[in-house]
Amino acid sequence: MATSLVAANSSATGPDPHRLWLMNEITPPHAAYAHAALENVRREFPNFLMHLADSADACVDLRPSTQHPLFFGSFDWHSCVHMHWSLARLLNLHPSSVEAKAISAWFDRQFTSGRAEKEVLYFEKFGNKFWERPYGWGWVLKLYAELAVCVHPQATAWREGLQPLADYLSDAMFDHLRAAPAPVRHGVHSNSAFSMIHALRYATTVGDTDFIELVHDKAHAWFDNDVDYRMAYDFSAEDFLSPALTESLLMSIILPTIEFRHWLDDFLPDLKAGRYEGFGANQVANESDARLVHNHGLNLSRAWCLRGIMQSLDTHDPRWQRFGELAGASEVAAQAAITGGEYVSTHWLISFALLAETEWHV
Repeated sequence: MATSLVAANSSATGPDPHRLWLMNEITPPHAAYAHAALENVRREFPNFLMHLADSADACVDLRPSTQHPLFFGSFDWHSCVHMHWSLARLLNLHPSSVEAKAISAWFDRQFTSGRAEKEVLYFEKFGNKFWERPYGWGWVLKLYAELAVCVHPQATAWREGLQPLADYLSDAMFDHLRAAPAPVRHGVHSNSAFSMIHALRYATTVGDTDFIELVHDKAHAWFDNDVDYRMAYDFSAEDFLSPALTESLLMSIILPTIEFRHWLDDFLPDLKAGRYEGFGANQVANESDARLVHNHGLNLSRAWCLRGIMQSLDTHDPRWQRFGELAGASEVAAQAAITGGEYVSTHWLISFALLAETEWHV
């Protein structure tokens, strides 16, 4: 089924939005993103280790770079994966910048033979078959898709370096979606819709029609009949995703425009009626609390989702302008923490900022 065969993006997810942003001169915020992201992926410590041991031998040499030679930095494995995606996106946005040279040099170092194979071996150890599912899996697939549209002369070599892990996790994601009886709707790593959006980008990019069909089928089966979701409950102190908006963004990609508009009316009647109470930008009370700073990510992912959903709304729809205003306010609320906050924020927020700024699905 799923295979890393590079092909052009198709209309299943619309045109590649970041291509519309292509520019040679890097902007000051993106330069800061590139510098911070490079520092993050190289920074091995502190590191939050998630490791299952079945014996004393399994506790020997747990240094992150030993266990994970490809993705050892950025505080934890999945953040390191999507920080590499951030670097790939910035390289695609600003291919002639000074920062692009530094990014390509790092990719030359990391995406070499043997590193991805060792990452695969970690998944094949005792108890690790479902490790990092689905969040880390989705980001690996998204990273591969980003490299697949990269025109850098070394991009083919980088894709080949990542391909063993992308192939392994595309198969794993396919099997998981096929077998899963219901979605996970939480606003954290286990959220199904978020990983499905990334998986669909991958499947469309590599031309995997079976994978595309499966994501569509599961989205229809799980979300077609969702109605009367109350936005008052769409918030948790540790969320970095909006369950309602992430699902809505996925359905805006899956459904034809007119069908999606009717679906959105039924799913989020509060917004249809103009009720936005409690839906403003969120503030973080303790910037050193790794869980509470998730709400910076919530602000940025809401901006990403709202801007994506706007692409399927009529510009005369009152929600269109309101969504734009909310997206802007949410992005501003998180801006200072993206590269200027504590490491519990700066090791991961760049990716969500780039989603909000450069990837508006149409």
